[in-house]
Amino acid sequence: MNWQNYITADPFICEGRACFKDTQIMVSSVLENLANGVMPNDIQKKYPFLNQDAIQAALAFAADVTRDQSFEQSRQGAHREVIVAGRLEAIRLNDYTFTLIAAEIQYPINGFAKAVDPQTLSTLLGKNVRVSGTAHFSNEGALLILEAAQIVIATKRDLRMWGRVPTPLRRPFDMSDFEPKRGLSAIIGKWPGDETDEEVLNALEELS
Repeated sequence: MNWQNYITADPFICEGRACFKDTQIMVSSVLENLANGVMPNDIQKKYPFLNQDAIQAALAFAADVTRDQSFEQSRQGAHREVIVAGRLEAIRLNDYTFTLIAAEIQYPINGFAKAVDPQTLSTLLGKNVRVSGTAHFSNEGALLILEAAQIVIATKRDLRMWGRVPTPLRRPFDMSDFEPKRGLSAIIGKWPGDETDEEVLNALEELS
């Protein structure tokens, strides 16, 4: 079965979790019902928008995900904590989504702000704001969505400092770079004083 005909994932619906097309019914809800012994006919009564093929698609989806789990994980894009400043151009309170126009290049950034009070969010519409949260990127490094943890009024300094569109970080610092035959140690060898007494004696014997 081609489950892609029934299941999708949209950053603006169910926070990007897999759900059935044209609904906000998450696939995990149907799978949990099946795992608890609920019959497909009873699931369909509970979710009238789903037919039997859609319910079977949930099983096919689960099979694909578990079979290719390690492969899919290797394809996931990066994410990191960021601060972005710009004008809050649009909001949708029914699903906590918003559009921010980055101050520096007037670039639209899509995001969701479930952690922000809706009443507070509505008072910020059309104003310059500073958004703190997590930026999610594609494998190619494009910004997909901004998950806001806090949105506050921006100062002029905020707009100058944080007005750029976030980009992924380079590979983080890793102490394994300094293991033998990798990184710096591959170029200059061990740090002076790191040799054991046995290694020093062996080196002296080779020189004598």
